[in-house]
Amino acid sequence: MSIDEKIKKLQEIAEKLESNSVTFEESLVLFEQGGELAKQIYDELNKAKGKVTVIKQELDKFKEEGMVD
Repeated sequence: MSIDEKIKKLQEIAEKLESNSVTFEESLVLFEQGGELAKQIYDELNKAKGKVTVIKQELDKFKEEGMVD
């Protein structure tokens, strides 16, 4: 599942929980699923942030060496 799909699913879970249309047991399951999705999304965003940081550092290095304006 892509990060976009995970975010959409998390939004759907939040809407269900906010609607008060699910039983207590269902809300516990949804809450657990939402927590797992949130963790996966957070991990993916941190991974992407790390990649962006590396690319930025490499670009800054090229700039310092006068290879890029």
